[in-house]
Amino acid sequence: MSNKLLKLLSMLFAVALVAAACGSDSETTDDADTGDSGEAAAASSTEEAAPTCEGESDGVLQLGGLLPETGNLAFLGPPEFAGAELAVQDINAAGGVNGADVVWSPGDSSDNGDVANATVDRHLADGVDAVIGAASSGVSFTVIDKLVENCKIHFSPANTSPDFTDYAEDDLYFRTAPSDVLQGKVLSDLIIEEGSTTVGLMALQDPYGEGLLNFTKLPLEEAGAEVVVDFVYDPGAQNFDAEVDQMVSADPEAIVVIGFDETSQILTGLFEAGFTPDTKKIYLVDGNIGNALGEKFEGGALSGIAGTLPTAPFDQSFADRLLEVDGDLIDFSYGPETYDAIVIVALAAQMAGSDNPAEIAAKINGVTRDGEKCTSFADCKAIIEAGGDPDYDGPSGPQAFGPAGEPTEASFAILRYGDGTSSIDDSLTEYKFASIG
Repeated sequence: MSNKLLKLLSMLFAVALVAAACGSDSETTDDADTGDSGEAAAASSTEEAAPTCEGESDGVLQLGGLLPETGNLAFLGPPEFAGAELAVQDINAAGGVNGADVVWSPGDSSDNGDVANATVDRHLADGVDAVIGAASSGVSFTVIDKLVENCKIHFSPANTSPDFTDYAEDDLYFRTAPSDVLQGKVLSDLIIEEGSTTVGLMALQDPYGEGLLNFTKLPLEEAGAEVVVDFVYDPGAQNFDAEVDQMVSADPEAIVVIGFDETSQILTGLFEAGFTPDTKKIYLVDGNIGNALGEKFEGGALSGIAGTLPTAPFDQSFADRLLEVDGDLIDFSYGPETYDAIVIVALAAQMAGSDNPAEIAAKINGVTRDGEKCTSFADCKAIIEAGGDPDYDGPSGPQAFGPAGEPTEASFAILRYGDGTSSIDDSLTEYKFASIG
């Protein structure tokens, strides 16, 4: 583990997390005072990105999608594609960037490197300036070096692996999703608050799964819980009987499943073994919590299961706008983060006065903090045109990027499947807030 990541984690444990139970229209709670220690002050100081490469410019900001149309994360694709399309619509309705409309080219990431690399190759041939995606941290790791070598911005709305924080990417990688250093702490706090003293953790074997497992396990043990079993599994396995048996043999009070679409098979196996939500506390995470999972179970089968999702308090008006783009949406996970990723790139390009990726990257951190608050591309653009410095806060919440090009503060929804249903119950949604520095 790098010194940078260890420092980040040590600061996280000093942070206060404030929870406020609320529905979809409830008010949020401000962060508690996090103190002014030397480490916290260092974390809150920021600096602009400074790529060393020399990018190219043709006068038009071109963005390429790398989002899941197929594969185990395909259920996350619709809200992300809707968020991207809505962002481009709003940007172009406000006059575009530097006098030209933004060009958006969708593309599939699937859940493997072959599909993702083929999509990136197409985008590079088309001359895109930034690639938006992937949803999967593991998939992003298969393309990040290629994008860096070609001096292109790589901006994910959903990568949460802590490994990106100090990855050597020439200051060209950014994300609107917070690191799982934060999500793991929020999840562990929830488990402790709900009374479990023994916990079993299982996660898919990739950078996302392994990272979130570790950053959930450590704060659990720090809080006095006993992790009686923890292991990773192959998400492409034919079945998960051995993994279910391992969890059943350990017999923890609480079970955490960190996975993607295969979670439905794992839960079915646990239920058949008698580990149902009325006998065990079961927790999911951003990769599997949602109504897409609920549709695979009869009403009530998931009732009481909870999970964490990095997101700002639910904004029905923004959800309605996403539904205008795609009326079939049943979940909105990472739709706001995708929207904000594209708006932030566009604002940085407007600030730079160029579509050169290296020049855009140098402005990305700055448009998320320390300036005049604004909540739309049009309003932020007006600030730039007046000679000011915008501080964009979008539907995914305040981003306040630090030097690593990622959020230093974030909110997390605690989602629960409703009583007697297998859908998320808005009346049982609450939010936790976490920040560093």
